[in-house]
Amino acid sequence: MVNEAMIGMVPFLKKLPDVHFVYITGQQYYENTRKAVLQSNSGLRNHLHVLPYVNNMPEVLAATTVAVSRAGASSLAELTALGIPSILIPSPNVTNNHQEANARSLEQAGAAVMLLESRLTAEKLFHEIEQLMLHDDKRKKMSGNAKACGQPDSAMRIVAEMKRLTGE
Repeated sequence: MVNEAMIGMVPFLKKLPDVHFVYITGQQYYENTRKAVLQSNSGLRNHLHVLPYVNNMPEVLAATTVAVSRAGASSLAELTALGIPSILIPSPNVTNNHQEANARSLEQAGAAVMLLESRLTAEKLFHEIEQLMLHDDKRKKMSGNAKACGQPDSAMRIVAEMKRLTGE
């Protein structure tokens, strides 16, 4: 569903000519998505890159202004630690629908916008991206809220707790 929304959104991307999009499909969906995007991608060759996987995610995240993502705990930990505002599309195919709870908590904190996959359309996704890219104040506020939710020192906290528990 997310891939279909992204493919459908490609013609709208021309409205944001100064925005560079990196779209990571996942290996399984890459070839079909790439072909569909190429068919609807006139004039965006330098602004839209479709990739199956990214090995250098820290570098990509360091250059990210807004992320569109699922709402797994590890992804959200990275996004909040870096203060990246996000549009979250929780996977409905996870145990106890935990990604929706994750996304909802960031949405309530003002750090993200949640779009349920069952209601996802290309138009809705583009609208949310456009709102964040065109409104610096809104994006900066969400960034601050995301950072406030983050735990960039989580590894150190875990080590400290382990030491405390072992009596070191």
